[in-house]
Amino acid sequence: MMLERRGHNYPPQAIDVIGLPDELASIFPKPVGQVEDHWPPLQLTYLGSYVAQLGGKTLVVENHYIDRDYIDDVALFYARSLRDYPNYCYRIHFFSLPFDKERWRSLVTETDAGRREQNRKLLQDSYLGFAAVRPLIGAPIGRTVLKTFPEQTPTGETRAFGGARDYTVHLAGFELHVRGLAFQQQDQGVSACATTALWSALHRVAPQEGLPVPTPADITEAASRYVLEDGRSLPSAGLSIYQICEATRAAGLAPPLIRGVSLEHDRAQILAYTASGFPPVLAIQPLNSADGHAVCAVGVKLGKVGPGVDPEIHYRDAATAVCGVYLHDDRLGPYASTQLESYTLDAGEIQTKLNIRWPGDQASFNEAILKAIIVPLPPKLRLTVARMRGLAVAVAQRVALLFPEFQGAITINCVYRRGTSYREGAFAHGLSEEGLYTLLCGTVLSRYVGAIELTVPDGPLLDVLIDATETQANPSVLALIRRQMWPTSALSKLEAMVKVFGGTCLR
Repeated sequence: MMLERRGHNYPPQAIDVIGLPDELASIFPKPVGQVEDHWPPLQLTYLGSYVAQLGGKTLVVENHYIDRDYIDDVALFYARSLRDYPNYCYRIHFFSLPFDKERWRSLVTETDAGRREQNRKLLQDSYLGFAAVRPLIGAPIGRTVLKTFPEQTPTGETRAFGGARDYTVHLAGFELHVRGLAFQQQDQGVSACATTALWSALHRVAPQEGLPVPTPADITEAASRYVLEDGRSLPSAGLSIYQICEATRAAGLAPPLIRGVSLEHDRAQILAYTASGFPPVLAIQPLNSADGHAVCAVGVKLGKVGPGVDPEIHYRDAATAVCGVYLHDDRLGPYASTQLESYTLDAGEIQTKLNIRWPGDQASFNEAILKAIIVPLPPKLRLTVARMRGLAVAVAQRVALLFPEFQGAITINCVYRRGTSYREGAFAHGLSEEGLYTLLCGTVLSRYVGAIELTVPDGPLLDVLIDATETQANPSVLALIRRQMWPTSALSKLEAMVKVFGGTCLR
């Protein structure tokens, strides 16, 4: 008897081209002997439905793809199992352009430089994103990045995905790009819901700070280094709020923990952080369930700004326009549409309820109470949204008193901006040459600034820039910047405001 020779062979590569089927799960073989979960997983059904909504027509499938996140999971956990888990994935690319294998071959093999660029642009214009498919029973959806929904909804609201970023993809010699945020399904071996939610959030924040994005295995190990509520880190039974914070710190970021208070408070926090490029992790408690859950807020749905209800308050709050949130929910899929509303608990306490749009009758899962918000932030960003909003109220009230014609029409919005990005956009602010030069060359800005934006229906009125490395807002005002709608005949009023709030007057 001769022993079979194993290993040391390089894997073959093949690329298939198929049309998007009515049911995406139909191209996946049904596992044998599965007893715990139903087939197909809801995430597969959702993914196919989402791609169809984006206009998907064609799938290009790489049959051998090494995914960094999955191979780390294999090394940490699956390689120690008796079952022979492969260390590679499939990777599916989604296109809105219909084409077949013959057309794909002609696109790939064109050698003329001009025609090749045309082919790349043709593919880029129809590229919807990709999904890594892991060889895991019941949890096949690995790192997935898809385009977001269009900016406008069919009913007239606006979608804003501040949590998205640009990804570069290489396929058959073509460099393609997609803007979205990475999503994956929890596998309950290396990652549970909180791990995947935090992993998605770190995909947005870590790269802009020059930090590596930790894999789910990294997050689980960091979270359970000091606190092991369930006795062992792997298999992962889920993370507590405090473990989420610990894993965030291990990634080199600082996580403020914001408790859910009310609809007014919570939607203001979600809007400010998502619009600033810091997608928060939301710790939620599903109704009729004792188990907590975690999701990642990628963007918001905005309707009309609500009018003020107090005659003594002469401004409007941009956060009142938030009517929904788009979540990465690993139980469902990316960009899950969610409505926000007030909800009264049995004890009489009023909190924020999330109505997550699930297919079919899933009432026990699609309603949840927002318990806490955890935001991965750069360590030097210390100014809180609450402090910034407190100053915004005072500034808006004073401006409304200075300009009676603007009373009830001023809208406040609070965000964080990179100092460099704010300068880059300052050319459109309508500043004088002296004011523009002072902002660009004569004003020191922190890496991140808190920006209080005052607008009226016809356009921007005033920006207040705050040093975000400080914890107090009012003593840390860097500049008051006149925008287009500030009357040129009232520049003296802007100078008077500087005497009250501090900072440099840029007009």
